[in-house]
Amino acid sequence: MNALVRVLGWGLCGGLLVMASCVTHRGDWRLESPPPHEGVEVVLLAGVAPSDRGARAVAERVEQTLKPDRPRMVVWLGSVAAERRAVATPRAQRRGPRCSDPARAWDRPAAAALAETARREAGETSYAVTGVLDHRCGHEPALRQDDAAGPHPWRMPGVHTWLRVFADGSVATLARCRSGACAFDTAPAREEQARADLVMIDLGPWLYPADDPVLRARDDADVASLVSLLLAVTETPPHAAPPRLLVSSAPIEAGAEHGLGALRADATFHALPPELRDALLTGHFAGVLAAYDRSLYATADLGNAIKRADRAWLPAPVFQVAAGAVAEPNARSSMVLRRRRVRESQAYQAPLWSDHAGFAVLHLGSESAQITLHARRGRHWETGSLMVPLRPLPYPPATPSPNMAPCRDCPPIPAGER
Repeated sequence: MNALVRVLGWGLCGGLLVMASCVTHRGDWRLESPPPHEGVEVVLLAGVAPSDRGARAVAERVEQTLKPDRPRMVVWLGSVAAERRAVATPRAQRRGPRCSDPARAWDRPAAAALAETARREAGETSYAVTGVLDHRCGHEPALRQDDAAGPHPWRMPGVHTWLRVFADGSVATLARCRSGACAFDTAPAREEQARADLVMIDLGPWLYPADDPVLRARDDADVASLVSLLLAVTETPPHAAPPRLLVSSAPIEAGAEHGLGALRADATFHALPPELRDALLTGHFAGVLAAYDRSLYATADLGNAIKRADRAWLPAPVFQVAAGAVAEPNARSSMVLRRRRVRESQAYQAPLWSDHAGFAVLHLGSESAQITLHARRGRHWETGSLMVPLRPLPYPPATPSPNMAPCRDCPPIPAGER
């Protein structure tokens, strides 16, 4: 009996070691946070409730990060009242998320602490966009509210919203879209103090339109208002406006399980609405703030990834940060025991990546921004950071293309050997 117990114990330890070795955590990670970049602090949160797994420590870390001595805001990136199924099989993915009551989204201790921190530290500068899982659960109407005094710790003026962030941390609403139409406000006169424009969109109605005729009509109206918003944004050339950042639950090119060739390849460049692809291909966005994948990752340039995934060439670098790992990160066993080829995109590998629980912070300066990822690895916190330009220089007229075939990680094949 003792021998059997020892064998089972060693087997359990071996299984845990195998799982730990399969968790992705790459890049320049440090135990101490790098000095924050000057500017407006934007905290990115997603995948919050209803699960509490590891989220209490994240809530405490967010409270420490939101310092009262600098301009700050919070951006929620969806998946608030929906969680993934216990297994990550394709069949479970087709069935969709497990939906819970949005009114009870903040009943759990960790979620309640996170909501209270956002209300206290960000107040009226806490904004949200609904996520793909929220849309598939039909929770959008219950999650939207015009001010932060409602049951949720954010403002969500419309399905799609256009915000302007200023150097003092104040935020102006330039457009709000709902019921198939957009209402545009006059741009504030403080143009020289503007740090960035956040174009917040919901891609759920486009990616997963409802089967019910009534709900389908609502989804079609939301897509029509998205097109109207993008056309309005692109009327002004990029050099004549503040730097523009796209805010969406779904990345434009996901790096983890929703990326090209992965478990659920529904967040890729070729799956975007044509008007959004055109806006990206004409240089109207300097960066993307997203979630959806239950990982933390950041890359300074998506150019090669989009070349590989869709044979499309961006005019200038576009950075992307994904922060969807407040709860149920991809370090869970149902993901780490799967083969890496279905857990990561075949288009690119982000240089800074963690499958552990955490969140991201973006410090908006006048010409550049600092991306900082906070990941809880074991019982301690690690941080990794990237500096990215808010007005990136265009690519040279001719740039080398990445290896397109036969696979992402294979060395390039010389032309004479093909």
